[in-house]
Amino acid sequence: MNLIDINLLPEKEKKSSVFLYGVTIILILFIVGCLIFFFSLRSIQTETERTLGNIAQTKQLIEVQQMKLLDSESTGGAKKLEETVEWMNNYPIETVPVLNKLISLLPPRGFIQTFEYTDRQRVSTSVQFDSSREAAYYLYHLKEVDWIKEAEILEITTGAGEEAEADESEVVPRYLVDYSLTLNADKLQDSNETEDASPEEEVED
Repeated sequence: MNLIDINLLPEKEKKSSVFLYGVTIILILFIVGCLIFFFSLRSIQTETERTLGNIAQTKQLIEVQQMKLLDSESTGGAKKLEETVEWMNNYPIETVPVLNKLISLLPPRGFIQTFEYTDRQRVSTSVQFDSSREAAYYLYHLKEVDWIKEAEILEITTGAGEEAEADESEVVPRYLVDYSLTLNADKLQDSNETEDASPEEEVED
């Protein structure tokens, strides 16, 4: 009687390899998923912080303008204040949308220092940057806005800025840039009306 020798070891090794590959693939997919979730969450947090910063800066600039109006009461009297408030209410250009747009174009460490109307459709603003290149990029983006007819740099001044993190003795210079903007009131009004109408259209859809 002949005996047949059956060796099952190779088949067990094959099943073990398939199981190991499966576990490895699942582990890789889990790690990739965790990385995607982490970077997505980080991106949302960064955008949220930037938006909150823009809102805070807009409120601060509005408060500065309100303080100027209050100061005018002591110098020009209540009548002059009332005339100024009435003029702003009837002004053809809405200030808040203009400020929001100018702030949205800023680099991460750019800050608007001053903002005022020098004419009915002309704005003068001073902006702080970390480099002169950022000032040039900002001017380029300003010219891309459809309701800004003209944009130019009037003056660039350099001053002492924050201390560098790597070396506390090293001071990073900051650039204060004065811009002059000429606005197109009609296009700005059309743009504001379009933005106001967009949420309503989305709800209707």
